[in-house]
Amino acid sequence: MGDKLYTVADANALLPYLAPTLVELRDKAEQAARITEAMDSASVTNGGSNKRQRWSRTLARVQELIDRLNDWELELRDLDSGLVDFPTVIDGAKAYLCWQLGEPAVAHWHSSEDGFRGRRKL
Repeated sequence: MGDKLYTVADANALLPYLAPTLVELRDKAEQAARITEAMDSASVTNGGSNKRQRWSRTLARVQELIDRLNDWELELRDLDSGLVDFPTVIDGAKAYLCWQLGEPAVAHWHSSEDGFRGRRKL
């Protein structure tokens, strides 16, 4: 857990920025995986590609989106489902506010030991 602790209001205020970031990251991460595979194949045959500049931009964008999440000090638990945890303290103990892409607001939490299985309504 980083230094940042979120209140429910803080977490909800971030959602309009977080949701599109996750959607774009999910899309670009899939592209990045294909690019990495293509680059590996091209390097085996010592071939170049006229696509490298576009590939480099995509890979740089993926890193930029990951850096944004890191700056927010969130825990990205699952990119495919857009599952994110916001560090918090509940009843004096470390915990996480739990949100998943598509949910209208942060409405769940879990302890640091329980994870998603221990998800409870706020």
